[in-house]
Amino acid sequence: MKLPDAIIKFAKIFKKNHFQIYLVGGAVRDCLYKGKITDYDFTTNATPQEVIRIFPHVVPVGIEHGTVIVLFENHDFEVTTFRTEGKYSDSRHPDKVNFVRSIDEDLKRRDLR
Repeated sequence: MKLPDAIIKFAKIFKKNHFQIYLVGGAVRDCLYKGKITDYDFTTNATPQEVIRIFPHVVPVGIEHGTVIVLFENHDFEVTTFRTEGKYSDSRHPDKVNFVRSIDEDLKRRDLR
């Protein structure tokens, strides 16, 4: 998978600040099915507040669920903290999330694991 230079730079900022970052979601699916990748979502062990601290332009779109949008080099990157989830009363958003520090715990809630 060839990643755009902006993603490499983005990931290096996390690493420089001692955080893990992983590409997840549709980009992984599209890569596996040889589709064109247009959307890049990430998961990290950084909390939303830590992401806000290391990037100057962040939109707290779903901060209560651990999700922020980082505006970086003309890209909007969705970043969600590693988490586990409770039940979904509205079929879209979990009623409760718990932030975790393990990618293995986070992956248990995802479609591709």
